[in-house]
Amino acid sequence: MLKKATIFIQALLLVILGGCTNSYYEAIKDTDLVEVSYDAVDTLQSNLVQTLPEHSLIIVNTLLNVDDLKKTSSFGRIVSDQIASAFYNSGYRVIGMEMPIDFLVMQEGKAPLLSDETKKILKIYGAAAIVGGAYAPGKRNTYISLRIIDADSKNILASTDLSVPMGPDAKALLEPKDVGSEGSRSTPTPPAASAAQPEKKETPLELNIPK
Repeated sequence: MLKKATIFIQALLLVILGGCTNSYYEAIKDTDLVEVSYDAVDTLQSNLVQTLPEHSLIIVNTLLNVDDLKKTSSFGRIVSDQIASAFYNSGYRVIGMEMPIDFLVMQEGKAPLLSDETKKILKIYGAAAIVGGAYAPGKRNTYISLRIIDADSKNILASTDLSVPMGPDAKALLEPKDVGSEGSRSTPTPPAASAAQPEKKETPLELNIPK
C-alpha cells in the first residue's frame, strides 16, 4: 500500500513539475520591437568613432539570417525598417536595400562583399555609411548584431548587439524568406547624369530630408 502511495506521489510530482515547465516556457512575452529598434540606433550613434554629418545619406540593409545570408524574414525586414525610421528621425537621409551582405565577417579596412550594382549606387548617391547586420533565432531569444560601415573606407564606425524575447509575435515574424523575394525593397535606380529625371524602379523605402 505504501509502495503504491509513493508511486502515486512521484507521478503527481512529475505532472505538476511538467505543468510548471510548460507554463515557464509559454510565459515568454513579446517586447516592443519599435522601442528595441530605436534604442539600438541610439546606441549605434553613441558608439560612433567618427561623426556622421547631419543629412548624410545612410543605406540601411535588411537584417539577414546569420546561417544563410540569402534568407531574411518579416522580422528582419520590419526591424530594419524601424532602424531606418530612427535614423531618418535623427536627421539623416535614408535608402533601404535588401542585399546578401555579410557584415559579420568583415575586418577593419576590408570591404564587404558588394555587387557591382550596389557599389555603383553607393558611389553615385554619395552614401556616407551602410547599416546592416544579422540575426540568429534561438529557443527563447533572437540575437541581433548591428554595424555601421563607412562607405568609403569600409571601416566599422559603430556596432552593437541585442536580443529580443521569442514571444508569439516574434516567432510569427521569423518565417524564412528569400532575399529579394516579394515584399523586399527594390534596388534604387541611380540618378542620371543629365538634368532629366529617369523613370525609377519601385523603391518601397526611400526617405529623404529636404535640404
